[in-house]
Amino acid sequence: MKEEEVINLSNKFNFNPVEVFPLKLEASGREYWRIINESKETAVLCYLDPKIGDHSNFINISNELKKNNIRGVEIFYHNKEDGVTIQEDLGDKDLISIFNDNNKKELLEMSLELLVDIQESEIANLEEFSKKDLINQMSLFNEVFCQKFLDIKSDDSINDLIEITIDKLYEHPWVNCHFDFERRNLVLKDSNQLIVIDYQDMKRGPIGIDLAGILADHYFEADISNIKRFINFYSTKINSKYSDDECFEFTRWGCIQRNLRILGTLSNLFLVKNRSFRLKDMPLILKNLITMIPNEHSSKIFLEKNIEPLLLETIEQL
Repeated sequence: MKEEEVINLSNKFNFNPVEVFPLKLEASGREYWRIINESKETAVLCYLDPKIGDHSNFINISNELKKNNIRGVEIFYHNKEDGVTIQEDLGDKDLISIFNDNNKKELLEMSLELLVDIQESEIANLEEFSKKDLINQMSLFNEVFCQKFLDIKSDDSINDLIEITIDKLYEHPWVNCHFDFERRNLVLKDSNQLIVIDYQDMKRGPIGIDLAGILADHYFEADISNIKRFINFYSTKINSKYSDDECFEFTRWGCIQRNLRILGTLSNLFLVKNRSFRLKDMPLILKNLITMIPNEHSSKIFLEKNIEPLLLETIEQL
């Protein structure tokens, strides 16, 4: 979108901005803009082309979270035909921006407490991931990331990994699954309140996917010993009692599903829409995937020897 379009859409809400600034472009195609009026009041305009989707899930889940006393995003205005919501401006303190060695323990524990609240809430009319959904998401790794992006034939070990992963996911307890519960989607407000954002894709799903999102984040190298320490904290907070080892295995297989899916998704985003802004994240996503795969599984060797060096070379050439 251009600044003039953002101003025109904001004027329909009578916000009348004098300044607008782009904030971020999501893989989903959503655009976020900060809008500022003459009184220096700010809000965030979110635009999604109505031809590719709408904001209905986001609005419905916002209302459901509020009923459960979970702090989500306040929505001031919605126009379905224009593909616009105007939301409160939560500022720039997402956990990616403020995370450091001094606060990481406190922030991750706050994040896990919020995750438990989300998982255990009563959220009406939430769809459930189908087995086909979860398999197709992982299959993007073979079909797009390997074949189209890296121009390499995938290995049978990856197909075996996908089969094992889907079986493991169906052994998980299924809960409310944000589906992208990571540090960039958590905002700290007023120093002590954590707010969740970008939850429009929430469904009922395996418990490990969101655990992986926060504990094996795409922006930090996965450390199994560190993950296990936070798993211990998490397991003391959930109503349904699972051992630390069980919760770690949930996280392991959630991470494998998530990282296979996201490597395929980001490759497709680049190939189809020429969006390169997430390519830099892909080597670490792959590295964390390799870390979380059980040592005895042969896919680990294939990824380390064949895929990892080829990915680094490919990105360097782009």
